[in-house]
Amino acid sequence: KVQGRLKLCTRSIMFEPQDVMQPILKFPFRDMDVSPCAEIFDEESNELYLSFDCNTVVEMKERNVDHPYTHRVLANSSVYSTKVIFSLVHSKIHDFLQAIAPLWSLSHKKSVLNKIDEECFLAPVLEPRHTDVFDASLLVDFRERPLYTKCKLVDRIVPLLKFPGAMMLTNLRFADPVESMSRDVASSRVYFQPAQINNIGDPVLNFEYAKVVGLHKRRHMLKQCGLEVLLDDRQSFFYSFRSMQDRDEIYATMLQVNQTLQQNCTREMLFKWQHRQVSNFEYLSFLNDQAGRTTNDLTQYPVFPWVIADYKTDRLDLTDPHTFRDLSKPVGALNADRLAYFQQRFHNMPSGMEAEGLPPPFLYGTHYSTPGYVLFYLVRMAPEYMLCLQNGKFDAPDRLFRSCLTNHADLKELIPAFYDTDSPHVCEWLQNTRNLDLGTTQTLARVGDVDLPPWADSAHDFVEKHREALECDYVSEHLHEWIDLIFGYKQQGAEALAANNLFYYLSYEGAVNLEMVTDPVDRCSFEAQIQEFGQTPKLLFQSPHPARSQVGMDVSLAPMDVATSPPVVPSVSTRLTSEEDLPEVVEQPPVASSSSSSSWGFKRPTLSSTFSGLTKNVSGFKASLRRRCMERSSWGWTFDYTTAAAMWDESLPHFLHSKYTRYKTTTTSTTDQRVDIVERSHA
Repeated sequence: KVQGRLKLCTRSIMFEPQDVMQPILKFPFRDMDVSPCAEIFDEESNELYLSFDCNTVVEMKERNVDHPYTHRVLANSSVYSTKVIFSLVHSKIHDFLQAIAPLWSLSHKKSVLNKIDEECFLAPVLEPRHTDVFDASLLVDFRERPLYTKCKLVDRIVPLLKFPGAMMLTNLRFADPVESMSRDVASSRVYFQPAQINNIGDPVLNFEYAKVVGLHKRRHMLKQCGLEVLLDDRQSFFYSFRSMQDRDEIYATMLQVNQTLQQNCTREMLFKWQHRQVSNFEYLSFLNDQAGRTTNDLTQYPVFPWVIADYKTDRLDLTDPHTFRDLSKPVGALNADRLAYFQQRFHNMPSGMEAEGLPPPFLYGTHYSTPGYVLFYLVRMAPEYMLCLQNGKFDAPDRLFRSCLTNHADLKELIPAFYDTDSPHVCEWLQNTRNLDLGTTQTLARVGDVDLPPWADSAHDFVEKHREALECDYVSEHLHEWIDLIFGYKQQGAEALAANNLFYYLSYEGAVNLEMVTDPVDRCSFEAQIQEFGQTPKLLFQSPHPARSQVGMDVSLAPMDVATSPPVVPSVSTRLTSEEDLPEVVEQPPVASSSSSSSWGFKRPTLSSTFSGLTKNVSGFKASLRRRCMERSSWGWTFDYTTAAAMWDESLPHFLHSKYTRYKTTTTSTTDQRVDIVERSHA
C-alpha cells in the first residue's frame, strides 16, 4: 500500500504519494475504456474500493525532481497491470463516483471537443464551486467586519496558472478617520478565499492592509480587470476580476485609507534618475511597474534592454562604444539585411482590408517579450514552468538557452535577471544546480550550465558585469532612446513605423476590448494570441524622453487610461491593376457588432452578418474578390525564389483572425482544473 492523496481533475485522476521519492501519477480519463467503479475484493469485510482500468499512466516529479513526464503504457505490459485500486479513507465512494461520471463522459465523446465546447460542458460542474459567500470563520481578528455582503469573484494570477476564488475586504470604511488610522488599520485585512475547485494549500490567503506599499491597476488578457498588490516584504499578489467595475470598486475602497498609493510619481522618478539619485536599473524597474509589467504574469514580464554586443573578447571594455548595442534601434532593426526583409514584407502585405478580416500590416510578427522567451532564460531556475508550457517536456536541446555566445535570430530583449545582483537567485538561472536532464544536442553535447563569454569568470561575475554595463556612461547617455521605443512615443503609430518598431496590432494595449467580444471563437483566438505572442507595455510618454543629462527638459506623460493609436498602413501599391474596368459597386460594410471592433478599426464580421452580406451584396463581394486576385501578385505570397517560402512563416499564426479561417474548429490544450474532492487514500 502507498499512502497519499487522490485528486479529481477535469481530464484525469491524480495520485500524490506522501513519500516524495515516489512519482506523482496521472491517470487520464481518455485512456479508461470503462468509467471507474466500486468493487468488493474482501467478502468478509465488504469494504468498497475504487477501481478502474487505465491503459497509460503519466509519472512526474519522481524524487521530488522536475523532469520530463514519463508516459508509461500499461496495456499489454508483462510488468505493469492496468488495474488500479484505491481505498478511500475519509470520503464516500458513491460521492466520488458521482463526481467522476460527467468528467469521464466528457472525455469519451465521439467528436473531439475544442476549448470552447469543453468549457460549455464543464460549466455545470465547475460554476457551482465558485461561491461569492465569505466564510466569516476565516477572520483573523474578531473585531473585523466584512465590507461587502458578497465577495468579489477573482482569479489569483501566477505564472502560467490562475487560481479562482473570491476577495473580501474588512474594516476599511470608518466613520472616524482618526480612529481608523490609530486603532483599526492594523486589523484591516484583505482576504482571498480559494474556490473549491482548488483546495490545495492554505484555505485562505490574507494580509494586513498596513503592509500594502503599492496598489496598481493592471490589464490581464488585454482586459482592464487586473489589480496588483505590493507588500512591504516584497511579496506581490495579482488578481483578475470578472469586470473592470468590480476591480475599480475594490481599488477605490482600498485607497480610502492611504491616498498616497495612487500617486503617479513618474516625474519625480525622472528627476531622481537625472540627478543620479536612482540607478538605471531602478529607473527601468520603475518604468516596467508603471507600464503594467509584473513577474506574476509571463505575458507581461518586465523587459530590460540588451546592451552588450561583445561576447567574444577576454576583457569587457565599457569605454568603447563598439562594446554596446545601438539602443536607438529595436533588436529587429540591428541587422540591415534582416530589416530589409521585414520592410519588404510590410509593403507587400494587403492594406485597408481590415473590414474583410485581415489585420493591419506590421513589421514584426513576433514580440520582444513572450512567455516562451522568459522561460527560455529561466528554464534552469523554474523548470516546472517550462514543463507546464511544453506539455510535460523541455524544449529541444538545440533550442534551449545553453550559451551566451550564440547569436539567436529573433527579437528578444532581456529580463531583469541579467542585471539583478541583489536577487537570491543571481546564479541559479545560469547554472544547472538541480542536475536537470535537459537533453543532448545534435553535436552530442549535454546541456548543463550556460556557456559564459570569456570576460566572465563566473555566473555571478557575468551578472555583475552586465549590471556595470547597464550603469556605465555610454548606456546612461543613450538609455532614453531605448525608452522611447519600449515605453515612449516610438512604441506605436507613425513614429513606430519610422523607427522600424511596429509589431502585430494585437500586442498593443487598446487594440481590442475582450470584455466587449461576445463571439467565443474570436475570444479564444485573441486569448491564444496574447498567451503565445506577448504584449507591448503600456504607453508612458507621448513625447521624446529626456536624456539623463538633459535636466529640466519637459516630457509629455501619457494619460493613465488606455492609450490607443490608429493603425499604420502603407499606401496602395502602384503596381496594382487599375480598377476602372471593374463594375462600379457601392459596397456596404459588413454589419458587425461593437463586440467585433477595436480602436484600430479592425472589424471581424460575425457568422450571421457574413452570410447576410453574401446574400445582399453578391456583386460587391465578387468585385472585391476580383480586386484581391489582382493584388495577389504584390502580397508576397508567391514563393518562386530561394528562401521566399519562409517570408510568411513568422506571420502565419496571426492570420487566424481572417474570416476565411476563423470558423475552423481547433483543439486547444488546457491545463487540468482540480475539482475539490481531495481524498487521503491507499493505492
